[in-house]
Amino acid sequence: MWRSVRLLVASLPLAACATFGATARSYVTAPDGLLMDDARVRALLAGERAEEALNAVRNRRSHLSPDDALLRTLYEATAARYAGRAREAGELFDRAFALSEDRFTKSVTRTAVSLVTNDLALPYTAGWSERLLLHYNALLAWSEAGDRDAAAVEARRLVTLLGRIAPPEADERPVRALLHTVAAAAFLQVGDREDARVALRNAAALGAPVDTLLAPLPADSSEVWVAVERGFVAHKVAVGLTLPIFASDQSAAWGNAGAPRGVTDRILLNFASLRNGGVWWDDVPSWQFGRNDLWIGSSRVAYVLDMSWPVLRRPRPVPSALAAASIGHATTPTLAADLSAAIAGDYRRDRGAIMGRTLARAAAKYLASEATEAAAKSAVRERKKKKDEKGDDDDDWGWRILAGVVGAVANGAAMYLERADTRAWSLLPGEVQLVRVRVPVGAQEVRLRIGDRPVVVSAPALRAGGTTVASVRLWREGTALPGPTVAGTALPAFP
Repeated sequence: MWRSVRLLVASLPLAACATFGATARSYVTAPDGLLMDDARVRALLAGERAEEALNAVRNRRSHLSPDDALLRTLYEATAARYAGRAREAGELFDRAFALSEDRFTKSVTRTAVSLVTNDLALPYTAGWSERLLLHYNALLAWSEAGDRDAAAVEARRLVTLLGRIAPPEADERPVRALLHTVAAAAFLQVGDREDARVALRNAAALGAPVDTLLAPLPADSSEVWVAVERGFVAHKVAVGLTLPIFASDQSAAWGNAGAPRGVTDRILLNFASLRNGGVWWDDVPSWQFGRNDLWIGSSRVAYVLDMSWPVLRRPRPVPSALAAASIGHATTPTLAADLSAAIAGDYRRDRGAIMGRTLARAAAKYLASEATEAAAKSAVRERKKKKDEKGDDDDDWGWRILAGVVGAVANGAAMYLERADTRAWSLLPGEVQLVRVRVPVGAQEVRLRIGDRPVVVSAPALRAGGTTVASVRLWREGTALPGPTVAGTALPAFP
């Protein structure tokens, strides 16, 4: 019997081996709830130390390198792009695309392990919006590397995926419109005006002001489409609910969810207090129970039920709106999108599955803990029975205490392992503005005024009537980090 007890007690930590390190690090967070490792990578990028960030995330011995292969590749690709290694970034994004496609085949074993540990046992799977933004980033990387054909391939992947996914909600429409427009610009880079026209038509259907974007350019002019990125996207933080199960609860009728009915009612009551579906951190109350709640009359706490799940939180402060205009050149109205809205749309679609796994995991851990304690108590009873048969009247209080300790350890392990999966591609920008600028043929720089400061964006030498896609990343309000500098002539004022 004790062999069975030992196997039951050992099963939980053995199942947690694959995720123990990730679970331990998930408890170390920045003040805004972001994983500390992700916060440090963000700080390196915001400090214009992209090369250092790249070296850190690709070093498997560094805590800044994500454990998951897909997430690590996305981080490497992002850091490489901002470090000016455009071609390397394009290749890394291509590798991430292959990994993300493979992730749709889920492992049954890992799913089972996640029921007794947490969702960190599951391979990281990019949401629909992250998959779209993968192609957006790859498109920009290949454009900045001068490989326009590869950028057009990413544009076709992007529009294909846009056609496959569910229709956007109202707050997602600007993001989808912007992505269609960026794809159109990539098509124009290679002279594919027909695919560009289709992409712009789809963008217009989503509300983008693109009526005049295909108008012919003057013979002495070219155009540059600049994606202005700033801020950071909303990140996931862990929230949770902790409820005591009293001895009186265990004697009550059981609900269908695998927990005593009184506990089920309390869980539903607390979930009902979520605002706006509990998507954002501000919508989730802070739950806890105090020392006075540990006893109800003469009823003791038999088990502490702990549940944790992720919600989204916007970085503070949220960047203010910026106006973008060219210096000395003609500019079309800008198109802006909040990428956090797209990530929130993904979360709303996945939230049912996330909460379902959370409840199933809580029930599974409760039943496993109760089974472990019951096995230990059964072993104590058998031992006492054998002693009684032999006429041995020694008190077995030590063994009874051990049985209680076994149950407490199992409950404590379940609580420790109950941790929300807050992994995400948190290096994405929070907002993207797309600016279309008309410049003289042969120009190699585009000068923009974004807000109250000038920004220089490098671009290859432009041909007459040609289109080029470029980008600039604003890390902090008042600073900008353009792509790799290209020596060029000063831009004359556009007539």
